[in-house]
Amino acid sequence: MTSDTTLQVLVPDMDCSSCVRAITSAVQSVDPHATVAADLESKQVTIGGDGAAGLFIAAIRGAGFSVKAE
Repeated sequence: MTSDTTLQVLVPDMDCSSCVRAITSAVQSVDPHATVAADLESKQVTIGGDGAAGLFIAAIRGAGFSVKAE
C-alpha cells in the first residue's frame, strides 16, 4: 500500500513510550496501515498513510494530546 499522506507534527506533551503507543493507536484507528515515527526528544511525529492530514491530527487530539502542524 502506498502512502498518500506524509505529515510531520509537533506533539509538545508527548514524553514517554506510552504516549507514543497512544498516538500510534490513534493514527492507526484512521488508517490501520499508517506508519508512525516519533522522536521523544524533539517531540516530532511523522505519519505516513492513506488518510487526510486533518483526520490524523483530530485522532491525536482525540487521544488527549495537543498537536501543532508544521
